[in-house]
Amino acid sequence: MKKNFIDDLIQQFNKPSLKEKVNFFRLLAVSQNAGLGIRESLVSINKSEANKTLRDMIDGMIYSLTEWSSLADALAEYDYFFASEEIELIRSAQVTGNMSSVVAQLAEELENSQEINSKISKAMSYPIMILWIAVVAVIVILVYVMPGMVEMFTQGDAELPAITQFMLDLSDFFKEYWLILFVSVAWAIAWYKFAYSKIILFKIFMDTLFVKTPVIWDVVKTYYMYKFSNLLSQFYEAWVSPVVSLNLLASIFDNFNYKKKMLDAKSDLESWFTLYEALSASYLFDPILTQIINVWENTWSLTSVLAKMAIFYRNNFRNTIDMATSLIQPIFMVLIASVVWLIVAAIYLPMADMLQAVQNL
Repeated sequence: MKKNFIDDLIQQFNKPSLKEKVNFFRLLAVSQNAGLGIRESLVSINKSEANKTLRDMIDGMIYSLTEWSSLADALAEYDYFFASEEIELIRSAQVTGNMSSVVAQLAEELENSQEINSKISKAMSYPIMILWIAVVAVIVILVYVMPGMVEMFTQGDAELPAITQFMLDLSDFFKEYWLILFVSVAWAIAWYKFAYSKIILFKIFMDTLFVKTPVIWDVVKTYYMYKFSNLLSQFYEAWVSPVVSLNLLASIFDNFNYKKKMLDAKSDLESWFTLYEALSASYLFDPILTQIINVWENTWSLTSVLAKMAIFYRNNFRNTIDMATSLIQPIFMVLIASVVWLIVAAIYLPMADMLQAVQNL
């Protein structure tokens, strides 16, 4: 049954946390190592699960398994919670018989993702908090403080300095159209999210902008090098063919440029090019990674080498986030200082004019 917008919204608000997903896969790995079947494992996990939404999801999975569906198909019914790569890895594990190791790897990878997400949130919380405080403070000064102070130092119908008049006009604008401004900002955010997900040309433009902007590009590239190395090593370990692996990566990657590159590389592999030849000419990939693929591609060690490169890029990604944050904070400070300087100048200039007039008397 096709879900409408309201259903999707309810699911997004009610879905369990990443931590609860990690616990689910951890318990599934333990129960598999203990020799339990898939259905018995889910029944065991459900008895100790505290989150009601996840319990209901597990009940649905148990029912699907009773109806002879596979675990991957059961997980796919909750694709708003389980990612496509998780579902496909489970599907491959059911074929190869290494379910316990694959599920354990998924849990470990999700823990790494949880750590990275926590690091990003922690890194961005301080500059965002400072920015919001500064915005609120500037609006309060513009609307309530500055007009009164300027009026104190203004003589009759004397012409105000241009910067002061501009700031007063801005203050009047905020007073009169604050609701329209608030609605416009909310609409712009909603429109961006809609356009990015639904309008392909806008998505291409934004994704290309992400890979062209210097500081953002470093973060994006390192992130995708990590995801590519990690997922490809997991797919290879699960005996997924290179062509199918690249097709899965194309469906997983969100950035249009990387998605297209995976599809192009898949076509190259189908035309008997090597993976190195398919990736080496692209600026989207780190030359170090493509050279390593060139060296190890025809050996059985490529899977383990890709896993090691994933660890390298994961650590490098953390450092890149720290570097990007260290650059963002001074930019915010300069912007805030510039606005404060404009306000001070707008207040000081009429004061200076009045003092000059007094001295001339």
